[in-house]
Amino acid sequence: MSDFSKHSNFAEESESSSDSDSGGASSDEHISGDALDDGPGTSRKTRDVYWCDVGEKSKPSQSQFPMVRRVVWPPPTTQPVPRNTYVDIRSLPEGNPKLGPKMQLYSKNGLFLAIYQDGQVRGTRDDSDQHTYLERKSGGILPEDVKFQGIVSQLYVAMDKRGRLYGEHDSNLPATVFIESFHGSYNNYLSRHYAHLGWYIGLKKSGKFKKGPKTKFGQKAVKFLPVRSKFE
Repeated sequence: MSDFSKHSNFAEESESSSDSDSGGASSDEHISGDALDDGPGTSRKTRDVYWCDVGEKSKPSQSQFPMVRRVVWPPPTTQPVPRNTYVDIRSLPEGNPKLGPKMQLYSKNGLFLAIYQDGQVRGTRDDSDQHTYLERKSGGILPEDVKFQGIVSQLYVAMDKRGRLYGEHDSNLPATVFIESFHGSYNNYLSRHYAHLGWYIGLKKSGKFKKGPKTKFGQKAVKFLPVRSKFE
């Protein structure tokens, strides 16, 4: 027998033996797989596959996701919302005990506006002077139009054509009407009759009134603070 024949026969035997070995391994592997999955004696547990959307999902609990919180909108408030404390005195009745018609007008220059029986209108630092006790009254249809009458002298604050302040008996004169406006915490009183000229009630540091032509919006002399502490 030639060497070629020996080699060919050996190759055929090797190939046939490898086929039989592989077939047997495949068969055994298939049987062992069935036995593991379906065998009556197997103790293998079914894997939990809820995370991959294949089995029945279990409802997540708070313990599984401790950081998950329920969102509520709008969020509940734990503190009361602060209300605007600014009060427009024109919107309140004159009989209000805290914002009533009786008051003193305190200038930012440190003086109280006073009306005396002789008709003089000037400032004083004596807050106990009863000539500084005034009564605020309506000056017309518009709510910002006001008049001030001295409780003791019974005279009204008025402004003449030269811009001078004086005490007037006749409350029907246009010179007694002033436009009340607000500048921060202070009030301003512009003469209604001379509003086109920009004349305000004003007090100098010396206590004398400031003439209308010398007054201007924003000056300390024309800023007044209503004080009601003596009438509460």
